Amino acid sequence: MGLERSRAVLLSLGLLILGMCVCCGEPPPLDTSLLTGEPCEPPCWQGLTPGVSTEDQVNEFLRTSPFVQRTTIYRGSVTRGAEIVGVSIDWLSTANVQGARAINSFHVEDGVLQDIIVYLDSGATLEELLEVYGPPDGISAGRTGVESTRVDVVLLYPEHGFIAFLSLPAHDPSLQPDSRLSWLWYFRAAPLDRFLELAREAGFFSGSVDVESFRNWEGYGPIQLN
Repeated sequence: MGLERSRAVLLSLGLLILGMCVCCGEPPPLDTSLLTGEPCEPPCWQGLTPGVSTEDQVNEFLRTSPFVQRTTIYRGSVTRGAEIVGVSIDWLSTANVQGARAINSFHVEDGVLQDIIVYLDSGATLEELLEVYGPPDGISAGRTGVESTRVDVVLLYPEHGFIAFLSLPAHDPSLQPDSRLSWLWYFRAAPLDRFLELAREAGFFSGSVDVESFRNWEGYGPIQLN
């Protein structure tokens, strides 16, 4: 509980400083790499690639990148049994369009970057995603929140090594061209079966998630809940 409280205070302080900086200078940069492929294409993000990039490269990015609000960086240990084998690094973007809950993350084990979570500040839409990457290989949707006020939609792009997420209002869970993407999980490119297997091993999915847990893309409109 103490660590969570310290983390919340740290992030709040970072947001306060960020707001002061934005008011007195240039607006913070927006990451558009998902749609432009610059400086690299998924599963690479801003020069960092899961399974390839080292912990030193991650630390250098955190130290120098204009996308990172450095006052919000929070590090926690990753354990395997009783042994510490890595670090989970949380941080807020300098733009931070989605607020304090939009916590980006690097997961490092044995000195190698394992996966990346990035919240999108650029306002990328579902239509733009489909124009660049085509229909997803699988889709699922389910209610979330204490009162199930939202529907989370998961779009699988295993050949590109990432998963895209949208959050829709529970009273109208409908996919539209202008539906905004919320966040991305970058991992490793692989065929769908292998991708899901690797994702389960990484702890991203819980339970018996397999290909049958996802439906084919059926276009825009109301979405069927799992």
